[in-house]
Amino acid sequence: MQTFRLLLVEDDPLLGEALQETLTAKGFYLRLARTGAEALAALSDESFDVVLQDVRLPDIDGLDLLQHLLQQQPQLQALVMTGQATIDMAVKAMKLGAFDFIAKPFSIDILLLKLERVLDYRGMERQLATLAEGSADQQPKVITRSPAMRNILDTIAVVAASEVPLLLLGEAGTGKTLLAETIHSLSQRKTGPFIRANCAAIPAQLLECELFGVEKGGLPGVERSRPGLFEAASGGTLYLEGLSDLPLIIQPLLARVLEEQHVLRVGSSTPRALDLRLICSSTVDLKRLTQQERFRKELLYRINVVTLQLPPLRERHEDIPLLASYFVEQFAATPEQRIKLSPNLMDSLLLRSWQGNVRELANLIEQLTLLYPGQRVREQQLASLTTVTPHFGTQFEKIQVGLPLREAVAEFERRYILRVLDSLGGQKTKAADVLGISRKVLWEKLKKAEAHPPMDGADGVTDS
Repeated sequence: MQTFRLLLVEDDPLLGEALQETLTAKGFYLRLARTGAEALAALSDESFDVVLQDVRLPDIDGLDLLQHLLQQQPQLQALVMTGQATIDMAVKAMKLGAFDFIAKPFSIDILLLKLERVLDYRGMERQLATLAEGSADQQPKVITRSPAMRNILDTIAVVAASEVPLLLLGEAGTGKTLLAETIHSLSQRKTGPFIRANCAAIPAQLLECELFGVEKGGLPGVERSRPGLFEAASGGTLYLEGLSDLPLIIQPLLARVLEEQHVLRVGSSTPRALDLRLICSSTVDLKRLTQQERFRKELLYRINVVTLQLPPLRERHEDIPLLASYFVEQFAATPEQRIKLSPNLMDSLLLRSWQGNVRELANLIEQLTLLYPGQRVREQQLASLTTVTPHFGTQFEKIQVGLPLREAVAEFERRYILRVLDSLGGQKTKAADVLGISRKVLWEKLKKAEAHPPMDGADGVTDS
């Protein structure tokens, strides 16, 4: 049996130790961090499959930490827990990339059920991380028929072997990270590390230390020296996302590092030579930002030796069927669960605007696979995806103001469960899958809902 690696970030010593003891007994490899700083240190030391993280931490905003963790280790799946059981917090965490959300207090059975779902997904990711193309290597695959993307791949084939910095431009979800990974895998540095960091995800006050490192005593409270991302990427590739969000105060420091080809840790006067390939990306035109004096020209000149502009998915119509078919394979855990896309559904996909680009398409195929495993999916069934999505604001407005928090959360949970059931025609098995709970747990919650009907009597469900 494979041991999954779990990073637990919890500042409550009693809960942290209790979870550590229980989850270790269940076979997890677990590392406990009590602060955001300890979590970042753990992440620089080793990789994890799952992070179980509180959003209330003593030294850093938990959502900022979550975003940083997910950007640092893209394969990481996050399960967020909080005593502040608000839907707003859940939505923010999920938008940042959390896999699921659990409100305190919770039973260990519910936690284990949620972790089981996370690990099932993680296992599928490991098995289907790349397309089999008849070779033994595990390089990332760019799936495309688009002439524009093919031109970009031709350019990559030429520049990958060089050491010149690259700038990738394109909307969110167009595949900039995959392209950066491809460049790394084709370069002479492919055996070295590929370090990914999002400039927007790292709190501004920590950014200099994260990029360049910090010496022991270099800042108040720093009790040990820690290398930055530039040192961590030595021998490999450093990929900086969201460069347009890099604070102006940091930009000249980065420009100087690239010019002098060495870094100085915060609190140190000892230069450390660079040995890496730098790839940057942005969703915003950096030249336009320089005209607005929001981005330093000297930095732009050093990072855009070669610039690649990725087209949005709506300009790559020929890739939509190819990508859709790929994601069908990706998200079917078994051949029997593979969905079939009807011609009218494919026509509908071709007509969409795809504001979320490839990422949006992947999410849609994943939802269809979950709701209709092994079935032929038609255009009409797309409507169920929007129906299942909770209208949080409308539902909250119906809840009586003045209730204790726990009762208000229970009331919302009841409404949401009934709404999901109604949207799926009362099919409890599918509803349990969408809700991420077992059918037994769903049955118990429905019995409770029958005993305590919604406060305005607006919602209901029939047995099936």
